Amino acid sequence: MKIILFFKFIYRILKYFLSPTKRYSFLLYSVFKNRPKSILEVGVYNGNRAIELIETAKIFNKNITYYGFDLFEEFYNQKEIINKELSKYPLSTKNIKNKLKIFKNVNLIKGNTKKTLPKFIKKKIQIDFVFLDGGHSVQTIKSDWSSIKKIITNKSYVIFDDYYEIKKKVLNKYGCNKIINSLNEKKYQKEIFSLGDIFYDKFLNYKKKIFMVGVKKIWF
Repeated sequence: MKIILFFKFIYRILKYFLSPTKRYSFLLYSVFKNRPKSILEVGVYNGNRAIELIETAKIFNKNITYYGFDLFEEFYNQKEIINKELSKYPLSTKNIKNKLKIFKNVNLIKGNTKKTLPKFIKKKIQIDFVFLDGGHSVQTIKSDWSSIKKIITNKSYVIFDDYYEIKKKVLNKYGCNKIINSLNEKKYQKEIFSLGDIFYDKFLNYKKKIFMVGVKKIWF
């Protein structure tokens, strides 16, 4: 166990727990608990989360393989996606690579995940830990999950962000609620982290409460 990385993990857990983004403490604790050797993140954004995920995983495993999916600079040519997906502008591939250059085995995949994830799963690379926080429309999350579930095992752990406590009509368009609620309970067990975060959504023009949900295949 790397002592410095362990204390970084403790600091980050406390920082998030005392912040307006409490749910991220669940994310990092889940990495710590599951000790993954491979991580796949959908929605790299500014790369900060990638650093935290990798460093937490490296507490137990020296060699971590990371796969980061995003539109990166392609996002700037598709501005209509911001409103459609309730998204934020990500950094460019070059900037993210520069941020993550201290780590080995970092793989950045640029493009729409409706195309890049189906292509990726053909490689049949099994992933230990997945963080799904890309596009926020039901359509996109459903598409991402349909690919992800093909490359996880009963030892893998998947975290969905954007499980909303919000008006029902919004859930028909946004968030992972419909996907989570439709999971077969005989195949998957789910854990909704009890601490949610309240945000004002400038796109929807009102406040929403956001939770993270952990999903794991059930062993047969």
